[in-house]
Amino acid sequence: MRCCPRLPLLLSAVLTLLGLSGCATSGASAPEAAPAPVKATAPAAVEPQPDGGLSSRALALFDSANQSAAAQSKAAAPDNAALERQYDAARVADPRLAEADFNLAVLAERRGKREQAFLLYRSALDKKPSLKVAAEALARMTAEQGDVPSAMAQWNDIAQKFPDDSGARVALADLYRLSSDHDRCLEYCRQALIRDPKNVAAYKVMMRSDLDRKQYALARLVGLRALKIEEKNAGLYVLLGQVALAEGQPDQAAVQFKKALELKADDRPALVELSRVALAEQDYALAESLLRRLVESGGGTAEVQLALGVAYKGLGQPDKALLAYDAAEKLNGRLAAVYLDRGICLQRMKGAPDRALEQYKRYVEVLGGEQAVPDNSPLPALRREAEQMVRAKAEAQKVEEQARMPAPAAPAAPKPTPAPAAPKPTPAPAAHP
Repeated sequence: MRCCPRLPLLLSAVLTLLGLSGCATSGASAPEAAPAPVKATAPAAVEPQPDGGLSSRALALFDSANQSAAAQSKAAAPDNAALERQYDAARVADPRLAEADFNLAVLAERRGKREQAFLLYRSALDKKPSLKVAAEALARMTAEQGDVPSAMAQWNDIAQKFPDDSGARVALADLYRLSSDHDRCLEYCRQALIRDPKNVAAYKVMMRSDLDRKQYALARLVGLRALKIEEKNAGLYVLLGQVALAEGQPDQAAVQFKKALELKADDRPALVELSRVALAEQDYALAESLLRRLVESGGGTAEVQLALGVAYKGLGQPDKALLAYDAAEKLNGRLAAVYLDRGICLQRMKGAPDRALEQYKRYVEVLGGEQAVPDNSPLPALRREAEQMVRAKAEAQKVEEQARMPAPAAPAAPKPTPAPAAPKPTPAPAAHP
């Protein structure tokens, strides 16, 4: 695969947005999935005891809920609502059962109730300060909210409470990377590897740091070293593909992304990156199939839907493109590129320049005004073209309306004027005798 040397400006912007929605090296690592429900570590007591023992009924209910969660983990559509009721029953039986709060938080996060999940993780940690998974979940969610200093403080607290823990140090390393403090990033990676020499997550953070600093050869070396530890790790192949892309080798990058998908068919970062390569190649058929897989696997972000619209437009399927733009707008109404590309589709493919001008107006509004439009934007030329099309359509419609009007009736031919009658001859006077 060869990337086109020059891409249309809009396509370049879409590729950038798609990268930001996936696993761009300058952004945060892809968030980990909500942790699996945990088993209670509290001792089982027949009844609540003065020394703080937990109710045996609560623990029995909790154990039953865990068994249901394990059984449903293999189901295509687990009944999270039913699991919530079971864990809530255990919590009601004994409110001190911190693990019940934690598992309710996990289920709330899976259902997109992030605020409720955050409060439940906090409740679990307040009830049981030694519940490390709750502390980790809070720190992770804090980082995802963009509060890096608070997340650093939380991970530091975990690292101090658990001196042998490598995971907290990997998380701190990535946060320092995001803050462009690569020296501290690498130091925490080393600390993690001292505690766990086979911690592949630490190697991944080191690779991202090398990518950020354009140390591509070093990033590749770190990746190859990590593969010796865990050969079937899809994330490592994605990072190696990103290294190849950064070095201007899209063919090699595609090979790495495909290896990742062979290991994990629904790997979101691999699908995102390979679709970016396909779009850059203007291989819209491949891009469409990859982006559709992302949507079907639950990864249909606004940026993915926008890119899917671009792919459909490239395939000459404007109706499907417009549906994808609608989906993108519903997910994020502030994604300006949606309005620009929808306008182009309406103007160039649907013959609706008036509707296109409405989209261009919305695009400018979302950007923040005319002054925010990039100097090299295609917008001015597109608007002039659309306005000319509107005028031409109006003139054509006027001509058509005139053609439909009945022709005026021809004036009646004037009646011929009759010739004046010849004067009667005057008789000669009679002769007098």
